[in-house]
Amino acid sequence: MAPDLTSIELFLKALTLGNLSRAAEQSHLSLSAASRRLSLLEQHFKVALLTRTSTGVLPTAAGQALAEHARSLLRAVDVMHADLADFAKGATGRVSLYANSSAMSQELPRQLTQWSDLHPGIRVDIREERSREILLAVRDGVADVGIVTTRPRGQDLHFIPYCRDRLCLIVPQDHPFKMSHARFQDLLGYDFVGLEDNAAITPLISEAAAAVSMPLRLRVQVRSFEAVCRLIAAGQGVGVLPQGAVQIFRKEMALRFIEIDDPWADRQMYLCRRQEQPSLASRELFDYLAGCEQAAAAAG
Repeated sequence: MAPDLTSIELFLKALTLGNLSRAAEQSHLSLSAASRRLSLLEQHFKVALLTRTSTGVLPTAAGQALAEHARSLLRAVDVMHADLADFAKGATGRVSLYANSSAMSQELPRQLTQWSDLHPGIRVDIREERSREILLAVRDGVADVGIVTTRPRGQDLHFIPYCRDRLCLIVPQDHPFKMSHARFQDLLGYDFVGLEDNAAITPLISEAAAAVSMPLRLRVQVRSFEAVCRLIAAGQGVGVLPQGAVQIFRKEMALRFIEIDDPWADRQMYLCRRQEQPSLASRELFDYLAGCEQAAAAAG
């Protein structure tokens, strides 16, 4: 017989407390019943899991391995209960949405609030990731809908335009370069603050520098748009970020935005999903977000 959750939880409590008697008490079991459960666990796995000492219990190497798996198992059970509780409360569907930082920093949160008002029974699980990881998640079926700035070749995913994502040069308010428009190469003599290599913008600006045979002096690399802006405001360099996503920091950090006159700075964000027939809930969310962009384009 496979181990039951009560025995697994008892085992973890014994490790955490270092004492089987206290673990039995917290599990509302007698000490003899708790000992019997742990003995059955060891019989099932055919290996000793705990070492009994005069002061309590310690895990063996096998016990440490079991503890890692047990914690993952109990986390999964908690997620299962939470998901089914949503359906018990009247939920009619669930969609997993992965979006990049630029989308999360612009209109997407407001659009999702409107979506939830229109579809109160459908739960949307949202996760922020880099475009590369989003594409993998959609391909693997982990995400139902993705928002990315990268559209790779191939026919395995379905893409549709979501919104424009204009990049701009960002400098401190008192920076000596005073033009409101510039070619990217005009600022390549300055130090740059950028995102990590797995962000879509970093290889883009690296390729743009290489195209004009000039070095990109990438002095600092960080994880977030806000961190880039704070370092620029502190005089650590200049940067390239989506204008709409960092507009909120412009006044607070005394930053100046310079329009980039190169075509690559005018990016397109895409909605993506798998080619096969999606669930009704994910198709409705996909179509809704696509409609938001169409309405914005018509109004603008």
